[in-house]
Parts: sequence; structure tokens; C-alpha cells
Amino acid sequence: MFDFIKFLFFSENKAVYRAIARENHVGAFRVYRLAHGKRARTNKDYQILKRLRREEIIEGVLQMG
Repeated sequence: MFDFIKFLFFSENKAVYRAIARENHVGAFRVYRLAHGKRARTNKDYQILKRLRREEIIEGVLQMG
């Protein structure tokens, strides 16, 4: 719940998250959570992470395994 409140009131990149979400047919909060460290589980999530990296919102993706 606290993450959602931070997203609503304190996120500086909210417009970028919404644009990426619209492009990939997901919610903006899902993009926010991926940008802040949630594990990517689908190919769509990896596409979102690539776009976040292109927009220079994240530095890179740590691949485990």
C-alpha cells in the first residue's frame, strides 16, 4: 500500500510510466514496480525494462541464474 501512495504523490517519472504502460497494455503501477526492482516474469516485463533503460530511468537489469 505504501508503494502505491509513493507512486501517486511522489513519483517524478509518472508521465513516462504512463506512456510506457499505454504502449505495453499494462498499468502504470506495474511499470513503476518494475522500475523499482520487482522481478520481471514475462517477455512483456522485459520489454518494459528495456524501454525504461532507453529512457534512462534505470541503469540496467541484473540477471540472476
